[in-house]
Amino acid sequence: MKRLFSVIIITLLLITSAAFSAFADSYYIRGDANGDGKLNVLDVTLAQRVLGNLETEAKGIVKRNCDTDVNGLDINDITRIQRYLAEYEDKYQIGKTFSYDEHELPFVPD
Repeated sequence: MKRLFSVIIITLLLITSAAFSAFADSYYIRGDANGDGKLNVLDVTLAQRVLGNLETEAKGIVKRNCDTDVNGLDINDITRIQRYLAEYEDKYQIGKTFSYDEHELPFVPD
């Protein structure tokens, strides 16, 4: 009986982790460069490092998550994220959750 219970628990954990992994790959927070679910100065620093070619490991994710105007990562995107953190007006939906599919443009889920 204990063995059956263990198998059920392990199966449920595997299913849950697979579902979370699929969610993590298809949703992101605009401006969250490191993907930790929070927007802070660490994201700005990482985006600056990617823009300056000092960081290459997470380059694709950073470019996707921090491209605020969907025309490629540039210094204006980083400035917009800094302004968002300083609580200036934001018209670029920074801090919002987006869905991403490599064949579609990002959109904000309801």
